[in-house]
Amino acid sequence: MTRKLLIFDLDETLVHASPVRLAQAADFICGPYFVYQRPYLHALLMTMQPLYDMAVWSSSSRAYVDAVVAQVFGSEFELKFAWSVEHCVQRVDVRSNGYVYLKDLRKVQGQGYAVEDITILDDSPEKIARQPRNHFRVKPYLGQLDDRELLLVAEELRRRQA
Repeated sequence: MTRKLLIFDLDETLVHASPVRLAQAADFICGPYFVYQRPYLHALLMTMQPLYDMAVWSSSSRAYVDAVVAQVFGSEFELKFAWSVEHCVQRVDVRSNGYVYLKDLRKVQGQGYAVEDITILDDSPEKIARQPRNHFRVKPYLGQLDDRELLLVAEELRRRQA
């Protein structure tokens, strides 16, 4: 049986990157950014590793994704892929008159996963507009020390696999 795929967004989902230092110490620095890992991130990854294949898909640059993935996942957690903005579909956002980068999960089919076997953990619903049923929305993380969102996520995702 093929395992289901859990795709993680990075910014405001697993980490918060800021050009300005927050009150607490950063977990690491990536270019001009102080990067703060969301509380319970490691526990979430440990819980999900035996249940799902894992991947990353961010609308950030390749260099940024590579650097953050190296810090967050290291060699402890296997990723099926770590994609950046070049795998996103750029669309005009009529509300902001700017751009939004969509994550079209049909692109993942080439990695051997059916769309219905994919869940993407992301704080931005507009980025998953093409497959909203696959979206597990999380509250945006902005560096709060008392954040417990990933504990709730782990509990729900574990329940879905039971």
